Amino acid sequence: MDESKPKRRSGVAKTTPTPEEKSRAVMEMIMSVVSESTQQTIRSMNIKNELDNVAIFVDYDNVYWSLMNNFNHDPDHESEEKNLFSRLWERYGQDNVRAFRVYADFQKIRSSLTRLQKKRVQIRHVYSNGKEGDYRKNSSDIELCIDAIENTYKDPSISCYVFVTADSDMIPVMSRLMYKGKRVELFYLSKTAPKYVEMKQYVHYAQDLVELLGVEEKTYDRKNLSIQILEEIKKWHEANGEKGDRFLGIGWLKTHLVAKLATPAEIISDLLEDLKKQGLIIEDTKELTKGKHKGTSKNQILCSESGLFKILEEAEQQEISK
Repeated sequence: MDESKPKRRSGVAKTTPTPEEKSRAVMEMIMSVVSESTQQTIRSMNIKNELDNVAIFVDYDNVYWSLMNNFNHDPDHESEEKNLFSRLWERYGQDNVRAFRVYADFQKIRSSLTRLQKKRVQIRHVYSNGKEGDYRKNSSDIELCIDAIENTYKDPSISCYVFVTADSDMIPVMSRLMYKGKRVELFYLSKTAPKYVEMKQYVHYAQDLVELLGVEEKTYDRKNLSIQILEEIKKWHEANGEKGDRFLGIGWLKTHLVAKLATPAEIISDLLEDLKKQGLIIEDTKELTKGKHKGTSKNQILCSESGLFKILEEAEQQEISK
């Protein structure tokens, strides 16, 4: 090989940028940062302007029962940090809120109207069908939607509509308000929201009520709770079983257990169903011989023989473990 031949260099020769080019690159970078910062500032100012006139609509019937049944959390909580109304006032400010309406059948909800009124909210009482729990129906969501749409004509200055709900009934009205150029914000409960609907796509801002209110998702000892339920049923029949005007109905029993065991209604309902499937409790008919329902038959819950044996078995195990 001839070592005297010069070697070829591959590639394109690198050129050193001139001072002018360096300066231009730095200026472009600075302008890019300033431009992005300016855009963010403008966006923030636009959102702030949109929050200058706010109307809040709370489907309280829906929110109250959903939070109580799933988490045993009262939205009108004694702690300000966990109180729905305090948290909403904190976010939007009393100088910006033009309407704050709360819809529910307040004869059924275990909330103090005086306490609610002290939160400076407008009460909208809507009658329900008079039933409890899963069988309860009312038209609070319909009233709320009608009022929200009417409000766009009565007070066009409202720039932001806030909805607090635990289901997807508000989607049509939220979508309509977005088309009208209004800012729409939503506080919802993801645990009860339909899995097939992405509610957040119909609003500008959304937050889970669990996060907003700092709701504690507790874990429950289902085995221990099942024994306690059996014991409560047994105690009731020992005290009232012979009375001709008393019967242990499933509705009263659920309400009693929720309060007595400090456990969400949804878990109590699941445990009662499990106890039925295991044959530890049964539903029987009782003929009433006294009172205003004399001569009628009512369904009631009792412990089966297996259920009573389960109570004894558990008591013996606890005695041994001492």
